[in-house]
Amino acid sequence: MTTESTTNLQVRAAIPRTVAIKGSRTTEDFLAYERAKKRKAAIRRVFRGAVGICGLLVLWHIMSVAYDLQLILPTPFAVLRRVFGMLTLDTSRWLYGPNVYVHLALSFQRAMIGFGLAAALAIPLGLLIGRIPTLREYLAPVITAFYPVPGIAWIPLAILWFGLSDKAVIFVVFMTAFFPLYFSTEAGARQINPLLIDAGRCFGAQRLKLFYHVVLPATVPYITTGMRIGLGGAWRMIVAGEMLASAEGIGYMLMEARFNFRAVDLMTAMILISIIGYLTELLIVRLIEKRTTEKWEVKTS
Repeated sequence: MTTESTTNLQVRAAIPRTVAIKGSRTTEDFLAYERAKKRKAAIRRVFRGAVGICGLLVLWHIMSVAYDLQLILPTPFAVLRRVFGMLTLDTSRWLYGPNVYVHLALSFQRAMIGFGLAAALAIPLGLLIGRIPTLREYLAPVITAFYPVPGIAWIPLAILWFGLSDKAVIFVVFMTAFFPLYFSTEAGARQINPLLIDAGRCFGAQRLKLFYHVVLPATVPYITTGMRIGLGGAWRMIVAGEMLASAEGIGYMLMEARFNFRAVDLMTAMILISIIGYLTELLIVRLIEKRTTEKWEVKTS
């Protein structure tokens, strides 16, 4: 029996019965089946997500109209019109200083700097503490002692240290994003199967090579989970920080909208935060997750 026929037999064995009956007997047919299956799953997820969002919008509209709450709960149509007006720089009802793009850019810059600093410190520290028990005994109690302090509690201290400046906002974002990044990374590094370490050493991996080829790939799912949680925390805290310690940014817009009793502007700012936060998670965390899992062939649940 030739190698080609053996390969075809293996592929035919792996093809589901429903596909085999239709005559799919080659590797190309099997790959086409897998692509079609993934495409259908993606379409199904998008459809179901759209149904969920539409259901929420309908419920929102019914509550706003049925209970006559347009003053404090504007209808989705009113909010969407205001979103369009802000993004097209409609200044007829603008009360918030610079245009919305300036506020969004400042908030994005502060959030990414704080999150980046937290990741630069928390991920290496988590890897080291997770793999070195002696270091963990010294530093883990210190980090754990600060963990229960909520991020918003750091704002008064940040204002005292840095004044009403970007540094104060970046500091509270850093303190909020640091802990989920650290604890996720440390847990992943600590719970690596010892068999993987032994296998790496059997193949001659030592120190840095062992870290790069075994420890880091095995910890990637934990790191990306921590990044996802930390990034969400960074966007939540950027709003709180700008409300209290800044005269610019999307959090400042929220506070000013409350002072002016403009619920439609307040909800518009919330929607813009949601969109920017989702896009940053999509472009940063999911991109890193995809690149690392493909490079190191890490299987995630």
